[in-house]
Amino acid sequence: MLFTVSFQNGSLGASADFSLIESNNRQRNSRKRALIVAGRNAYTGDLQESQEFDTYICIRNKATNKATIVPVQQALLSNSIYKKLEAQTSQQPILSKEHATKKLLKEFGGRKASRYIANNEEMMVNVEVVRKELDETVQSSVRNDGEDEDDDMLPEVNVNNAEYLATIVPAFDKTATKVSDVYDVENVVPQSLLDRLDEEAKSVYATPTENLPIESDYLRECIKRIQEKATATKQDFLNIKLIIYMDALQSLISLRKRQMKHVELSRITEKVENDIRHRFADPNVAKSCTRTTFSTEKALTHFIVLALLISEKHEVDSNILSRILRTSKQRIVTYAHIVNARPKTRSDLLTLRLPSTVPPLKVSGRFQRKK
Repeated sequence: MLFTVSFQNGSLGASADFSLIESNNRQRNSRKRALIVAGRNAYTGDLQESQEFDTYICIRNKATNKATIVPVQQALLSNSIYKKLEAQTSQQPILSKEHATKKLLKEFGGRKASRYIANNEEMMVNVEVVRKELDETVQSSVRNDGEDEDDDMLPEVNVNNAEYLATIVPAFDKTATKVSDVYDVENVVPQSLLDRLDEEAKSVYATPTENLPIESDYLRECIKRIQEKATATKQDFLNIKLIIYMDALQSLISLRKRQMKHVELSRITEKVENDIRHRFADPNVAKSCTRTTFSTEKALTHFIVLALLISEKHEVDSNILSRILRTSKQRIVTYAHIVNARPKTRSDLLTLRLPSTVPPLKVSGRFQRKK
């Protein structure tokens, strides 16, 4: 049976066909479906009927000024293409929040974000490739370890020890009367760089620690403590900026290559990388961005100072520093000494002290410029 059809906001084209289909199965509830075929598009929907009442509309003839009451049946129609899409979607696995975030970062994030996600995906896809690369890295490190250190041990030139220490240790106030006044953050990390890290600090603060491209568990824990606070203060965001800088310093300390120009030191921002390449390169080597023992020692002292500054009590565990920096505990204690940090009695905690109370370093002859 054919029926006429009308639309509230349009009309049916001449090429379209309308049909009404009614179920004849009396054992089930009777059901009427409307079907419209218009070219390649098909629209279907259930007729909205009620056993309690019928629906009528009143049509007025303007010419005769007479009204006619007409029974109508309404149906909400939808294009069949939506059902096809639903079927396809139901067959595909739904992405978790983590996977969806990674997909968005990979497609719309910056260069570093895309690279980080791509590297993670490669590691998840092929474990054998990762194992092979790790083996090659370890073997290469064993072979090159001695070579790189030999390169750093250039002919010695006797230089005043105090002058050399002044080049690797951040400037501090020797006459300070309060521990909080010993170091000014600007003397450790340039203020101009800190001012340009606002967006990166906000992004790190809003990102779960497990998704941050930071290697150190210690630095992750420092960020997590800030995230768990009810309200983050201005000092908290400054500490996050310092942690971003510490992450890049850690990469420099573990670096085995002589040239830093094309090495990725931070997977968060290139701003920090560029600053470290410039400030921690050996100034006595003609080639720019060259890493030597000078670079490593300067990075160690700056890392220790920053670890003290981001701590509310200006203290840090020497065992933690030894583990994350892959450096002996005794060496950490020695470098901490020259930045005015001393171990607590019967403790591994290094605490910042007033310079006037720190005794001279007995092994100060170790710190001599090698050129």
